[in-house]
This record gives sequence, structure tokens and C-alpha cells, in this order.
Amino acid sequence: MSTLDRLALPVTAVAALAFALAGCGAHKPTNGQALARQQVTQTVHAYIRAQTAGDGPAACALLTTGARQQLSTLVMRASNGMLKAPPSCEDAVGLIRAIAGAGVLAALRQASVEQVQIRGEDATARVVDGAAFSAQQVSLRRVGGAWKIAAVPGLGG
Repeated sequence: MSTLDRLALPVTAVAALAFALAGCGAHKPTNGQALARQQVTQTVHAYIRAQTAGDGPAACALLTTGARQQLSTLVMRASNGMLKAPPSCEDAVGLIRAIAGAGVLAALRQASVEQVQIRGEDATARVVDGAAFSAQQVSLRRVGGAWKIAAVPGLGG
């Protein structure tokens, strides 16, 4: 297995972060809950656009500090020594896009949500693309009034 192939496997889990969300739930949400779900949806849609475009600054702005560090750590580990230091979050986004390839990026654009749950300042979503990925749990946190992705799937997400 080549180094690029070894990097592509864990990177696929990170790319799954970029799923499009459309909130659903078992009960009728209040206006505040509906607004929070809409904001979560907008955050993840913006991340999808940034990730699939390789726009590291925009993608990383949508991650908490911890998630940015997780992303860099994952890409560093996945490189199997190819990288000598953890990349910046912005560089990690570009590396993920380069390794993911057209098929994975297309799958990310088709992703949908099975569940969105809001609990105070935290949110979770179980998202799937229907083909390339198993369902992923994505965690978000409200930081300074804005929703940010708080955990990279596979690293505590």
C-alpha cells in the first residue's frame, strides 16, 4: 500500500465531517430549536463548500480550536512519516482535498442528515452520504454565538 493510499483511508473519515445537514427530529421543534438547527445546517454547508474547494482559511474558521488541532494531528498521523511536523489546519484541508479525489468529494456534496440534536450549547448530527461512508456522528459547539464543528469524526467525534 503506497503512502498516499495509507493517507487516504483516515482522511476519508475527516472528509466525512463535511456532510450537508437538513435537520429532523422526533418532536416539533420550538422556534429557537428550529433556528439552531438552521444555523448548524448553514455551518456544515459552509464547511462542505470550503472543504471541497480546498479553502483552508474558510474551513478552519468553522472548526473549534480543538477540532483544528485534531485535523492537523490526524493528517500528520495518516502521513506515516511523510510529514515531519503537523500541518497547519489550512494546509491539512488542502491535503485532504488533494487525497480525497473527485469521487469522495462528489459523495460529500450528496451527504444528508439522519438526526440533528441540540442540547444547549452543543449539537450532534448523524450524517450519511448513502454510498461512500458509513454514518458519522458530528459534534458541534456554539462558540461566541456561532456554531462550530467541535470534533473530527474518528478522533472523539
